Amino acid sequence: MMSSPDVLIPRLEALLGASAVRGSAADLAAYAIGDCQPTVAVQPETAEQVVEVLSLAAREQWAVVPWGRGTQMHLGGMPARYDLALSLAGLNRIVEYDAANLTLIAEAGAPLREAYRQSLPERQFLPLGFAGTQASLGGLLATNTSGVKRARYGGLRDLLLGVKVALPEGALVRFGGRVVKNVAGYDMNKLFVGSLGAFGVVLETCYRLAAMPEDDRLLAVVFPQLSQAVAAAAAVQASPLQPSALMLLTAEAATAARPLAVETDQIALLLNVDGPHEAVERQLRDAEALCEQHGGRDTERISGEALLSVWEARERWQAAPLASEPARLQVQLGVLPSHLEAALRALAVLPPFASGAVSWWTDYVHGQVVAHMPLGVSESGDWLRAVRAWLTQLRTQARGWHGYCNLTAAPPHLRRGLDMWGESSGDALLRLYKQQFDPRAILNPGRSVAGL
Repeated sequence: MMSSPDVLIPRLEALLGASAVRGSAADLAAYAIGDCQPTVAVQPETAEQVVEVLSLAAREQWAVVPWGRGTQMHLGGMPARYDLALSLAGLNRIVEYDAANLTLIAEAGAPLREAYRQSLPERQFLPLGFAGTQASLGGLLATNTSGVKRARYGGLRDLLLGVKVALPEGALVRFGGRVVKNVAGYDMNKLFVGSLGAFGVVLETCYRLAAMPEDDRLLAVVFPQLSQAVAAAAAVQASPLQPSALMLLTAEAATAARPLAVETDQIALLLNVDGPHEAVERQLRDAEALCEQHGGRDTERISGEALLSVWEARERWQAAPLASEPARLQVQLGVLPSHLEAALRALAVLPPFASGAVSWWTDYVHGQVVAHMPLGVSESGDWLRAVRAWLTQLRTQARGWHGYCNLTAAPPHLRRGLDMWGESSGDALLRLYKQQFDPRAILNPGRSVAGL
């Protein structure tokens, strides 16, 4: 049962000041998750204010949903309760940038593009996105979102050095530090990566930066058949080439990313290489030859602003699956690369509730697939059961491929009736963590894995 705004607003205004508390219909709509809205929204300006808000919420058992910049709030289940939207937009400062040691400390609400603005003059960058990425640094951590260049620079878990976290009972704690080797026991940083704020509210992050490469280019190759594209990607992966990213995508996804000449049923391979100019030239030349041997054609090299537009379109395609018509399901699969072709062929078998072909974007190196399935218009119980049965079957297949399958976005009327995560061998352990860190279950209830 949600608390009344007549109760929440006066107490929060007394704590933070009236300017930090928002309760108008327009404000609350901005913090909606599907068709679920909070009773009130707050925007603290300091870590100490966040601690005070959480302490009050814990005493009163108000359900709190932390917000960064809202770019990935489609992830996770619908809130079981939603009293308070806790915006971290006010905590948006770069606390320290140490160019000599390639580290950057920033508040959780700071967008990645601000980290780029600070570090680019020193020819450094944080490889979790591109210079225009809208997501906040805390949001990237909470959703475990790595950049496309993960194959070369590592993912978020590899780049994260330390965090400052506000716990629900009012404690302010730090884990990790400012150097790569800073942990002698358990690496508690990793507990909060991908947790969707279920265990604590991340207030500050410390990341390891990378040197900006001299040259950065993308090779796009079109293949008539999926088997050819997968074989070419496997050949690149087995070769001495060192791509920063190696991706496969359908014609629809390629068209959304950039007007590449990719026809229906064809597959595009995107290979990103960066580093010294001569090395990039050699790798692109060798990659083109490998792709041609496996049936690749219509090769194109992309760089500069055109390359940035590809990354921008990819983020937009992945983060907003419900912004287009018709509505879509979005699923994320992770399998061994050797099983990737089988997973993509399973996605191509359309269930009755699909209104069109599935489009997908694949990180071949890590065996990760993000797929969109356009839906019909029925909202009947039989239709929901059909979606649930299809998802169960896909998850069973994914386990057979030594992987997983998450439902990462769905229309609200489906989202409430579907298991977004599926079962995991670590669910019992996560529940123990939840009991330890958030015994009153006030943080993001129902949104994270294991129904936390």
